[in-house]
Amino acid sequence: MKKHSRTSIAYIAGRLTTGKRIASLYDFTHLDHIGIDSLPKAECLQKIASTYGSVKESSNKYQCCYHVEEDQAIDLSINGSTFMGYVTGSNAYFIGNVRGDMIHIYDEEDSLHLNYRISGCMVVPGSGFICNLCWRPNEEMTAYSMA
Repeated sequence: MKKHSRTSIAYIAGRLTTGKRIASLYDFTHLDHIGIDSLPKAECLQKIASTYGSVKESSNKYQCCYHVEEDQAIDLSINGSTFMGYVTGSNAYFIGNVRGDMIHIYDEEDSLHLNYRISGCMVVPGSGFICNLCWRPNEEMTAYSMA
């Protein structure tokens, strides 16, 4: 499975599970920050919510189909904090879970265990929302107010 597909899966699962508007993820496998705006079709990813595209919600269960490339889409099912799915047009299956700001994925095709952390949230000015769960990698893991 391609790196950007795995990152997109982490973003979608994190977004729908936590409700946060994620701006960036930290990839513990590759030791780097990934800005969501650097991913293919980022503008569509950033709009994902229970009202976007083919995302369907019923009592904390989601079914999502997100087109990554012309001939491939991520088919993702979420039940609580656990998710699973596949990339259409390939043999790429995955399973994972979200715990707080940590997103864990097992990529069956490449036999990889991947870990991501929500490292930045988008805060809408004037919304009154304060993100206390984001962290900065060069400092201690403490709460930051982004208001």
